[in-house]
Amino acid sequence: MALSLSGCYSFQKSPAPVSRPNRGSDFSAMYNNGESVVNPQVTAFISTPSTADVFFRIKTRELRNALANPLEEQIDVYVKYYLRSAADFHLLDTCSMRFDFNVSSGEYANGHFNVKLQAGLKYKLVVDFANSRYNIHKRLLLDIKNVPGFNDDKFILKSEDDEVLFSNVVATGQKISVQTCTETIGSIDVEYYPMQKYVSIPPYWNGQGKLRTDPVAGASAPDMIFKYNIGDVICLTEPGFYALGSMLKNEKFGIVVTDNETFPTVSTLAEMKEPISLVASEKEYAMIDSSQNLKKSIDAFWLGLSKNEKAAKEQIRVFYNRVALANTFFSNTVEGWKTDRGMVFVMLGPPTIVNITPTSEEWTYGSEQSGTVFTFDNFSGLKNDYSLVRSNTY
Repeated sequence: MALSLSGCYSFQKSPAPVSRPNRGSDFSAMYNNGESVVNPQVTAFISTPSTADVFFRIKTRELRNALANPLEEQIDVYVKYYLRSAADFHLLDTCSMRFDFNVSSGEYANGHFNVKLQAGLKYKLVVDFANSRYNIHKRLLLDIKNVPGFNDDKFILKSEDDEVLFSNVVATGQKISVQTCTETIGSIDVEYYPMQKYVSIPPYWNGQGKLRTDPVAGASAPDMIFKYNIGDVICLTEPGFYALGSMLKNEKFGIVVTDNETFPTVSTLAEMKEPISLVASEKEYAMIDSSQNLKKSIDAFWLGLSKNEKAAKEQIRVFYNRVALANTFFSNTVEGWKTDRGMVFVMLGPPTIVNITPTSEEWTYGSEQSGTVFTFDNFSGLKNDYSLVRSNTY
């Protein structure tokens, strides 16, 4: 990979004129993989008190499909970032770059760049990937919190081979390491919370009862605590949520361990079963869950919804493709399809409009004037952790 800079502009020292809060533009394309021929993954990591390392990767298969000539092996992608204040979306810094990729081998084309930060600020980092010649146009958004204390932006997961991982979800038995910024931490407590059985909480739920959708919410104490030395390779063998630091003390970074070796996709009958709870009645799901022939009961469920085999196959394809995308987009303390955004995404598909505020996402299905709006707030402060603001209007 070769990189050339085509222009950088820094505005961080300029005064920030604020007339009214700016929610930014529509970001619905982030969650619609059909709108661009390539769909990069991006993650950011505060590597020093004044620098964020931003890593991205694009599937080489997608880049090859973008090329007009199948004999071509090189493609260039223009990357431009906009560093904005999380409080009012005011532009602080922007930079344009060109990355040249060889797409003849490997599963991913990888890239990396740095962003300068100021201490004590929270940011919205908008990253555009573009090449109009090849129909490449994708915009992604990241939150970066360069604030004092223990938080998840100061940590990143890597594989045993020191490759950056773009999700905090790993398979049981996978060897990983946790890297942190230049602030020396050394040994750290790890709290283990076993994964709870998923409960689908409806959008109109009034908050009464003790329903739990993740292993940490409402927990009085972890099941186990052990020490981990930052940077060491570790192998986690029990499914669940591993909090580095103390979730109960509001220290925010964690790893989800799953039995699904092909995450984010769904590939086994056992993995196909649980998401059905989103669309099945309690009685229907209990019958599937207790069935001696899981494949037969799952097939019968989908056939019962669609009435014919061709339609059932299409429903299954769309449903589990949405589950996989929800896992890619929304995973935090649980797999993405188990989150509130994942639930709505699997049920309704990509939103028509996504508006961004400093601490929330507003999803609109239909027109801005008459559509249905779901609001998700980041109550916990955890990266990528948004809960639906439930309402009787749903």
